[in-house]
Amino acid sequence: MLLIVAAALVLWRTGRRGSLPWREGLPVALVVLVALSIPFAVSGRWGLLGVGFNNDLGLHLAWAEWLRSGFGPAPDPGYPLGPHGLAVATAVVPGINLAQAFLGEIIAIGVMTGLTALGALRGMSPVRRTIAAAMVALPYLAASYFAQAAFKELAEALFVLAFAIWLTEFEALPTRWRDRLLFVLPPLALLGGIFFSYSFAGIAWPVMTLILWSLTVPEVRAALRPRALLRFLLRPMTIVALVVLAGIAIAVTVGPFGFGSSFNKVAGSNTYGPVSPIEALGIWPAANYRLDAAGGAQLPWLAGAIAVLALLVGIAWWVNRRQLTIPIALGAGALLYLLSLPTSGDYSQAKALIIIAPLEMLVAIRPLLEEFPRIGGRGRGLAGPSPLLPAETPSPAPPPLRLGWAVLAIVFVAGAVYSSFLALRDAPVGPPGHGGELQAFLPEVKGQPVLYAGQDRYAAYELLGADTHVPLVEFPDPAVSPNPEKPFDTGDAYSPIDFDSFSRGTLDRLPYVITSRAAWNSQAPPNFKRVASTPSYVLWKQTGPTPENRHVLLEGTEAGALAGCAAPEVHILLGGRGRASLFPDAVIGQKGSWDGGSILDTGAGTSQVLRLPPGSWNLSLQYFSPFDLTLSAPGFHEQLKAALDGQRPNTISLGNNGQFWPAGRYESAGGKIRFTLSTGDASTLQSLSGYDGKAYIGELVAVPAEPHRTVPLSQACNGWIDWYEADEAP
Repeated sequence: MLLIVAAALVLWRTGRRGSLPWREGLPVALVVLVALSIPFAVSGRWGLLGVGFNNDLGLHLAWAEWLRSGFGPAPDPGYPLGPHGLAVATAVVPGINLAQAFLGEIIAIGVMTGLTALGALRGMSPVRRTIAAAMVALPYLAASYFAQAAFKELAEALFVLAFAIWLTEFEALPTRWRDRLLFVLPPLALLGGIFFSYSFAGIAWPVMTLILWSLTVPEVRAALRPRALLRFLLRPMTIVALVVLAGIAIAVTVGPFGFGSSFNKVAGSNTYGPVSPIEALGIWPAANYRLDAAGGAQLPWLAGAIAVLALLVGIAWWVNRRQLTIPIALGAGALLYLLSLPTSGDYSQAKALIIIAPLEMLVAIRPLLEEFPRIGGRGRGLAGPSPLLPAETPSPAPPPLRLGWAVLAIVFVAGAVYSSFLALRDAPVGPPGHGGELQAFLPEVKGQPVLYAGQDRYAAYELLGADTHVPLVEFPDPAVSPNPEKPFDTGDAYSPIDFDSFSRGTLDRLPYVITSRAAWNSQAPPNFKRVASTPSYVLWKQTGPTPENRHVLLEGTEAGALAGCAAPEVHILLGGRGRASLFPDAVIGQKGSWDGGSILDTGAGTSQVLRLPPGSWNLSLQYFSPFDLTLSAPGFHEQLKAALDGQRPNTISLGNNGQFWPAGRYESAGGKIRFTLSTGDASTLQSLSGYDGKAYIGELVAVPAEPHRTVPLSQACNGWIDWYEADEAP
């Protein structure tokens, strides 16, 4: 913080006299703010970004709460917590919670990137300058990462851009030590920001930029001659410096500040396919930047050709004017990306691309807009001759060249703006969902360890003030271990979580458990009593030790297992002594049985038929949806709230349909019943913008409104077994 204040004072003292920076900055800030508001305007609500697409923000919110109160999961050792600390400090302000603080931080990064870009856009007319700065702030990959509430990568991109622009101001190192100190304060502030937001690894970008840029300085090239270099390396201070740097390198990878081990755990966790380097050039007409996403980009070869041509033209423009610093910074980032290809996965390669995306946009957009021809005007365009170039007016370019330049500029700007718009338009904005009900339990569980039976990364945030433990597959909680008979991850799917999912030790360690209220959920052990409930959840309190001899069959992704006696192992088990708890006869409507498909757009519907004997039936449904759903049948109508619940819809493709949620009670007269799920119509803004949000539907399960039955094992044949006790378990 002291470095930032000092650097700001230096910039204020050395800034251009007589100028009014706010006149340049205010239009840029407003344009970027309007663009970043698109997700909230289209969805019609204010909420957390990226929910159901990339739920990392839920974990960061939990880590920020740990930083503030000591409750919840602890961050990985060496993980940079600068942004978390800033969010915690901001949340001290009355009326601002941690989620709002994080969103404000992410939005501020976008605005600051646009303002920073102005430092490389001097000499342009106000309109062109504003357009260029806004496009540098929100190239396609930056818009995509904003849409998933990423902040480390966006902050690193901002700092790398700022460092490159600072280098453009370098002419000669000041002679006085005081002036030298003032000169290096801004880059020191940037390096501090990189360290605390992206850890040691982020310093590679400014270091690589500085190395390549220094090769353009004659004094440096002279010092790199073999004899001069050998004398320099043999100096005692040089040897000491190299030893210190080697120690820092070790600390980066395996020391107490090393982030390598925790990074390796998640190296491929939130990409399900490679990211094309073409996307970093700014044109990629797809709402989802992952190559393996459904639908894919529109005409990717054409988009790539336009973007590559704009980049090559831009590099030639900068080189022709001997303004090499910005292209060198881009080249340094591109080199680091190439170095990452054989040593890392899609996850880190995508990071390397987003970090250089603003630089790539700057290299392309400034030449295209500055040289954009003005018919009947003087000079080189709306801006006239650039003050950074010689004062004499250059010879006008041939008409075909001016026409080609104008066409390329228009097509590139249109393609880049459209691509970023798609990413922002379809950015998931989390509804309150089922998780919004969890706060009702805080009077009971505040300050207490509580186990959330689900894989919602935002559960710990919704239960701020409690010591919440969540069975996340990607970030295991040491206090939570699975029941080996019903693991959280079955190998090709994530299981719905209920009491049967946890080991006996886990249930004994944590005095409170929160489960879904759906009827298609396992029965609570006898040592847990129900103390509170909401429409979607039940809160249980432990009253004694968990029974030792409680087992489950291989349930897969269901709440129980059908004990088919034709299977030899089941026949042997049921022939022994013991007892079993049976669900009432459940009727399961499979995900693949929805006649209109299991993925719904706005204004769509799908249905399937269940054969239900007469009686009352409790319905349970698996779904992820950014908008409300309606489940209907003859004489039945149930509204289901929009809910994404912190699990990724894309994992449904791996067989995971999510948690089961209550979906109403149906009174059946007997026979075949057609149940229909429908979505509401799109809003006017969603229709105009082409909004492409989707609801993902899993199984519909009907369970008779009757209690479980506990029977001898010999009577459990062909029943839905919830759990069983036996002298010998298979």
